[in-house]
Amino acid sequence: MMAEIKLIDKKGSTLHDYPYSTTNRKCPHFWIINVTPPGPAHCVHGCLYCYAREAIYANRSTETLVYRNLPELVERDLKRIKLCPPISISNVSDPCQPIPELRAEVKRLIRLLMDYGISFAITTKGDPGFLLDLPGFTNYPSKFMAITIEGTADILRLLSPAAPPLEQRLAAVQQLSTLGIDTLIRFDPVFIHLFQALYGDAWFENIEELMRTFAETGAKHIICSTGRLSKKSASLDGISLWQRVWQVINRQSPEAAQRFEQEYCYERGGTSQGYLLRRDIRLALHNFIRTLAEENGMTYATCQEFSAAESDSIGLPHCERFILPFARKQMDGRFQPIEGCTANCHVACRNLPEPPCGRPELATPRPFKTGYLK
Repeated sequence: MMAEIKLIDKKGSTLHDYPYSTTNRKCPHFWIINVTPPGPAHCVHGCLYCYAREAIYANRSTETLVYRNLPELVERDLKRIKLCPPISISNVSDPCQPIPELRAEVKRLIRLLMDYGISFAITTKGDPGFLLDLPGFTNYPSKFMAITIEGTADILRLLSPAAPPLEQRLAAVQQLSTLGIDTLIRFDPVFIHLFQALYGDAWFENIEELMRTFAETGAKHIICSTGRLSKKSASLDGISLWQRVWQVINRQSPEAAQRFEQEYCYERGGTSQGYLLRRDIRLALHNFIRTLAEENGMTYATCQEFSAAESDSIGLPHCERFILPFARKQMDGRFQPIEGCTANCHVACRNLPEPPCGRPELATPRPFKTGYLK
């Protein structure tokens, strides 16, 4: 049974970047806007591996909370800045959940961004078809869509059982791609031991088939990770994300669960810390999948796990392929995309005295400061 929906006001500004500060950062600068607080009741998809559901800062309300004032907060920030980063919607909960109140708020937010000329990206497992009702959405140039698909239909039933099934997610990619909307697939996270538990020695053949299927939808790009899991728990039941994944693998195959336990090792570095698939296995896997993606006419990148030189298709501006530039405010208060900007400032504009935006202080992996945008 779905929890009661409650519309709430978000307090304060939404204007913040990814928290990564190291030179290993792969993400461009993004303005991160979440449509709900983090917490187990605020995303109905209930994905088994979701970090936001169990974060120490999660909201434990039993009601599904939805922010109702995001356009007003965003517009207030837009009026006080001259440079606007691309916007990412939504990192701690799905913006396309089948909740009418949430979808109405997401449409209001997207309408505002288009009115102001802002670049944006939407990441979802849900059905984004409701956005196609927005006048001008389909042909709006500065956007891309990312659909998350963690594996086969069997795997989705185990990892994200309340989210749309494989067929619906593939159909969403195909619909968006057919309309000419830049669309990528997040093949993420890939737990190879769950593939092995379900398919035995044929597990990689299932990944090969998935790559062919992804290409047939019209997707242009694949982002992949193998998960970063914590053995610490902030959940009420005391079970960590690592334990949740281990349990679902163990129910299918104790042998595969034992390999998972041996081959997910603690790593500290990069952009965060946790238990990751052993580095040599991980790199070999990414190289295999990248080859498959490229053979099927797509590009490939890893999410945070390796540098672009180690694992990504050659020539990408950043890990998400599609360029969403910073935008500069015009006399009428709207924003115009900056030509030559990729928003991947610490890579593309490193050591440039005059980057396209005119703000060399943005050419750092550290999160942007609001003062840089004024």
